[in-house]
Amino acid sequence: MIELADGLDRDLAELRQILAAYGDAVTMPGRVLDVDADGTGRQATHGPSRPTERIALDDRRLALLEEMHRGAVRLPYAVAEVRGIVASMDRALARWEGEEPVYDTGE
Repeated sequence: MIELADGLDRDLAELRQILAAYGDAVTMPGRVLDVDADGTGRQATHGPSRPTERIALDDRRLALLEEMHRGAVRLPYAVAEVRGIVASMDRALARWEGEEPVYDTGE
């Protein structure tokens, strides 16, 4: 089980790195390697510039937001599961050590 806990530590560190990158990414349009006709790497302009609209409607940015929302919905269940495992193991260890079980009703 120690190997699983070590893996969970690594996964949480990776999640923290991704969340740090998301902080900036969800406020900007997705990166695109557009090259104009003369090959200079500048994006050609067509009509008036509408950066706010471009950012708000960027489907890649919206995909980031969707994944962040999905994670925010599912992660509390993972946290609760880990906390439940810890509590159960702690109670079993306390019982093994001769302590009487204490049940907290939260009142």
